[in-house]
Amino acid sequence: YKFPPLDLLRDYGESSANVDKDELEANKKRIVDTLANYNIAIDKIKATIGPTVTLYEIVPAAGVRISKIKGLQDDIALCLSAIGIRIIAPMPGKGTIGIEVPNEKPQVVSMHSVIASKRFQEEQKMKLPISIGRTITSEVFMFDLAKTPHLLVAGATGQGKSVAINAIITSLLYKKHPAELKFVMVDPKMV
Repeated sequence: YKFPPLDLLRDYGESSANVDKDELEANKKRIVDTLANYNIAIDKIKATIGPTVTLYEIVPAAGVRISKIKGLQDDIALCLSAIGIRIIAPMPGKGTIGIEVPNEKPQVVSMHSVIASKRFQEEQKMKLPISIGRTITSEVFMFDLAKTPHLLVAGATGQGKSVAINAIITSLLYKKHPAELKFVMVDPKMV
């Protein structure tokens, strides 16, 4: 048996972050201005650029309630002219509030780049390693399917359910020998 070659997957090339400094600074200013309109003071704001979204971490001034910022999600999305933003309040393990804003020009995260990554190729501890994409810091995101025996994939149209299933199947095909793993696919709706 020969494992499938990587050239079966389309290579989009390695591209760096595609958010220019003007867009970054403009978004920072809009966030600070919008919060200032609602009398919410910010001590500092920093940005982490990811492949498809940019995470703006804000440190609110003392005495500002987190629920007040969470309630302004739609107002912040409106001022940024963004389709939708996500507020993570508070950020786990940090004393900040995160605001995820979609990039104007999202970068393609190809299955080729994820499967060819050193992390996926050298993974030995996981029984059924699944590489699903990249995190906001562009690190390969992996999990062990053996530790998640009941997996529900749900979401609205166009949110990536089929892409997630394809990533799971591709990861297993590139990592496991047929003697180690067999597929049984049941499709009652005949999709």
